[in-house]
Amino acid sequence: MKSLRLNLLGGVHARDAADRDIAIAGTKANLLLAYLALKPGKAHTRETLIGLLWSDRDDNQARGSLRQALWSLGQGLKNVDPCPLAIDGEMISLDPSAVDIDVSALEKLVKQGTPIALQSAIALYRGELLHGIRIRDQAFEDFLFGERARLHELIVDACKKLLDHQLQAGLTDQAVATAKRLLEIDPLQEVAHRTLMQQYASKGQVGLAIKQFQSCREIFRRELNVDPGAETRRLLDRIRLAQSDAEGVITRPDSTVREHHEDRGDRASAQEKPSIAVLPFSNLSGDPEQEYFSDGITEDIIAALSRLRWFLVIARNSTFAYKGQSVDIRRIGRELDVSYVLEGSVRKVGNRVRVSVQLVDTRSGAHHWAEKYDNELTDIFKLQDDITASVTAAILPKLVAAESVRSQNRSAEDLSVWDLVMRALSHYGRMTTQESEKAIEIFRQAVQQYPDYGPAHSLLAFALLVSGHVGWIPESDDYQYAAELANRALELDDQDPWAHLALGYLAFTERQTGASVREYMRALDLNPNFATAHGYLGWALAFDGQSEEAIRYFQQALRMSPHDPLKAFFYSGTGVANYYAHRYDEAVEWIEKAILERPGFTAAHRILCASFAQAGKTKQARAAMARLRELQSNVSIAWIKQHVPYTERAMPHFLDGMRKAGLE
Repeated sequence: MKSLRLNLLGGVHARDAADRDIAIAGTKANLLLAYLALKPGKAHTRETLIGLLWSDRDDNQARGSLRQALWSLGQGLKNVDPCPLAIDGEMISLDPSAVDIDVSALEKLVKQGTPIALQSAIALYRGELLHGIRIRDQAFEDFLFGERARLHELIVDACKKLLDHQLQAGLTDQAVATAKRLLEIDPLQEVAHRTLMQQYASKGQVGLAIKQFQSCREIFRRELNVDPGAETRRLLDRIRLAQSDAEGVITRPDSTVREHHEDRGDRASAQEKPSIAVLPFSNLSGDPEQEYFSDGITEDIIAALSRLRWFLVIARNSTFAYKGQSVDIRRIGRELDVSYVLEGSVRKVGNRVRVSVQLVDTRSGAHHWAEKYDNELTDIFKLQDDITASVTAAILPKLVAAESVRSQNRSAEDLSVWDLVMRALSHYGRMTTQESEKAIEIFRQAVQQYPDYGPAHSLLAFALLVSGHVGWIPESDDYQYAAELANRALELDDQDPWAHLALGYLAFTERQTGASVREYMRALDLNPNFATAHGYLGWALAFDGQSEEAIRYFQQALRMSPHDPLKAFFYSGTGVANYYAHRYDEAVEWIEKAILERPGFTAAHRILCASFAQAGKTKQARAAMARLRELQSNVSIAWIKQHVPYTERAMPHFLDGMRKAGLE
């Protein structure tokens, strides 16, 4: 029998084998227990846990805080027998054989996939992971955000599968209950709204069906400022038509929905770009002479964003018409016909300047991103350039993330090529085999439906190449196709940085470091604030053993976009660079950060094995190798020689580490 039972969905609740509550003092101690439980059987270094929960403190304070949290755990679990908490010097873990966790149970039930198992899984989902717990440490926030999103998608898929089964089996009452439960979890799931509309109408409850549509429309307008998709609107028309036939009344389709939908321009051309306006930054310094600085930053950001190409950026003359005015963001969105507004302020005090920036959705008023930059005012032009670069690099992933969320809630037939690309990127950023396959499938759909849209070609090429290198898909399957896609993307738009990024990665996989660097540099010429290109340039150099130069590019990528969805690549690459500089302990630290971000990132697991082995930590190397084999069953020395693109001079050192770790 398990000695500890942990419920993490909907909060944190611990009980012993006799079902008695266990009280653990301190938020951080509870989060530490939750994190260890979510990684069953994995031993974590104290350094890793400090970086996760106490990264804002100096080393002595952080270690003291960790000791205090471990003491609190020990006190809370002192009557649990056997005690699942294992502390072995620097290594800390939770014995999976002694712990029963609701998250693991839910995952197993969903994997079983039977109707009974799915019902049990849905019942287990009492709320989001660690609901109600807030923590200001960015590393843990990023981890928690990713886990919440993963589990949310898992339970939504489970509801949909159960709903499909119930509808096909004619279990209408159960289907209604499941649809309602799905809407409790995610009110933007149109399939659940349609199911309820259909079931109500089939029972003659037309008023309830129409009311359900109105509820759906209200939610979509409030959250996304769009109307329900075409399939939902057509269902409403059919319900009303059936009602009118029965009553002998002539009716028309829902014109108010259609007009609103068309007025918003949501059925615009397939290749329409989302738009952004940069409003003049406010000068809060109380010194009119500082106006030139706030205006200069605004103009530089407009110019820099214009190079992103994926977004339409409103010209300076239009946005500066709002200078000095206090105007509602939604009104600006309507007047300029933009989806997003970037606004900010500049405050100079003595020899220091603070620049505050925020990205706002004009449709919902939601804030997607905000940041403050505090600097000494020594070289004003350099400061202006640094802030412009930081803002521009940070905005792109936030805009992509916002557009990805919006695309998830559109019906399949309403998806434009932009929606498809955004939806694919949201899957790809999760960096697992399953999510990579989903992303590639959607990218393929975009290329097939829109053969002249360059970014779809470049991103599909990039996804195929990276997924093959990492080991998520068989590399040989699509290599030639990826090469054709990358070259086709360049033909369609030779000014697209992503096209050059794809070509750079193509050269990287062929171990042509010089050609790879040239393409990445061309991407940076087109967009100097392209954090992803900085990161992959670092990869090309690291895989050639050029450690110090590679680390500079990784640092630049992370400085430009510290919360980038692909930052696990940058962490792992920094680990590779340190490995080739024979700084194995530093390599392990960076690689563990990458794995913490993306547990399924097999490339990081490979270099972790080699790093532990070269550091003489045989026990950890063997454990890391066992985990790698779980993730990638076909890994071998021969597979690495063929598929992992270390150059001729760099490959022997990596293979030496892998052999020491036990790979044959």
